[in-house]
Amino acid sequence: MRGLTLLSVTMLAASLGLTGRAQAEELSPVPIITQVTADAGAASRPADPAVPVAATEPAPEPPPEREKYPLLPIGGRAAIERGYHIQRALGASGMLIHNVQNMNSRNLAIAIAKGEDPPVGGPLLEVPFVTTTQMESHSSNTEFKADVWLFPFLNLFAGIGKVKGHVNIGVDIDLDAFVPFPFCRPAKPCGHAQLPFTANVDNTSFTFGSILGYGTNHWFAALSLAKTISVSAKERSDMKMTNIAGRVGPRFALGKDVMLTPYVGANYYDMDVTVSGLVRSGALFEDGDGVGLRYKVDLKSSRPWAAIGGANLELSSHWAMQAEYNWGKDSNRFVLSLTFRP
Repeated sequence: MRGLTLLSVTMLAASLGLTGRAQAEELSPVPIITQVTADAGAASRPADPAVPVAATEPAPEPPPEREKYPLLPIGGRAAIERGYHIQRALGASGMLIHNVQNMNSRNLAIAIAKGEDPPVGGPLLEVPFVTTTQMESHSSNTEFKADVWLFPFLNLFAGIGKVKGHVNIGVDIDLDAFVPFPFCRPAKPCGHAQLPFTANVDNTSFTFGSILGYGTNHWFAALSLAKTISVSAKERSDMKMTNIAGRVGPRFALGKDVMLTPYVGANYYDMDVTVSGLVRSGALFEDGDGVGLRYKVDLKSSRPWAAIGGANLELSSHWAMQAEYNWGKDSNRFVLSLTFRP
């Protein structure tokens, strides 16, 4: 039936002759809609006259979902229209950071007493016969971080967390310089006493920072700056960390909204720690007495530079995971994070 109908329309047009062709030249082209039915009487009925029908415009595409935050990032809509892949503006992250770092000491001040503890609140002085030896910081930081992409190239973030760990400190005491005759004498010197001890860290940390980033769908580069202040509630072991890092790497699309970004870089991680407390030794003298040492010392990272290797996996436009390892001559640092972007 479809073939018969189309054939009848063609033959009708051919039978119009020259007059029909003249009319076709004078009229503008109009779509012709042919009604085709399946019943037997359809062929005998005259064809419906051609009726001009206004062309309908295609429905506009809905705006991208990320435009529900039209103000953030500023300039984000223009970046999307130019073909750039940008993240959602707001984010919340859970982070786990473990850091092992060798330290240098400075400003060691002590109060030392034989056979008893130095009085609380007494003066702490720098003395030449007490020096520090090995110093190593072990800390684990669990942190909640919130961030916002203010511009497509600028991210601001702030975090609060808990820092737990310890600082291993070795102290060398020249007993002959500390305890005079008759306890220590040239005929029977007391020598040196090694007094290693551990200062515990249980602090609340606050972090503020920013990230400058640029890239395309195929690569990225970023520079981050963060400052962390960690405050102790009891025995003082305050910590201040300055973290400056540069990262660069390719981007691989693994599927819709799934992106893998391995990267390398360099990191400057400078840690300043103030440690204070009280430590007691065992028996050091012939009479069985030991020493009590009240101390306060400032520690600083010995070599703050490290190489970076890591990867970021965007599971969707909402979820992302990151794993990173920092390796330095006197430091090792591991970072693991999970981010949600509403």
